[in-house]
Amino acid sequence: MELLAPAGSPEALVAAVQGGADAVYLGFGPLNARRNAKNFTEEQLEEAVAYCHLRGVKVYLTLNTLLQNRELALAAETGALAARLGIDAILVQDLGVAKLLRETCPDVPLHASTQLSCHTPAGVRALARLGFSRVVLARELSREEIAACAGQGCELEVFAH
Repeated sequence: MELLAPAGSPEALVAAVQGGADAVYLGFGPLNARRNAKNFTEEQLEEAVAYCHLRGVKVYLTLNTLLQNRELALAAETGALAARLGIDAILVQDLGVAKLLRETCPDVPLHASTQLSCHTPAGVRALARLGFSRVVLARELSREEIAACAGQGCELEVFAH
């Protein structure tokens, strides 16, 4: 089990790490669903990865919005930056972006964002076949539905409140 916490700002990141998070997820630039968060500059992102990795905490980058064609070059650049900085995984909603990232930064694991609304074992299997190492299940699932999605070829993540 992994305790994963949102980190909408550098201050929130430090609080999550000091509070015992095993991993954090954060946004960088305009291509993520964390637009209400402060998000991170490139310099802050680099510092955040170093801070977390020094403490054994993983960093997941949210690149989890549906993109327009004009945004794909920025998505590729963001993936390359994530790879260079040692980001532990990228959360993705757009399947076209997932394909682009497989080409741009093939060694960075992809996590299927909850925005994909995956809610069935067949959906988990399909996402695993597309190269996702983790699926963040739809938030509305019961314990039984979550259990049915286990063992389908990749890790599962669920929201808990």
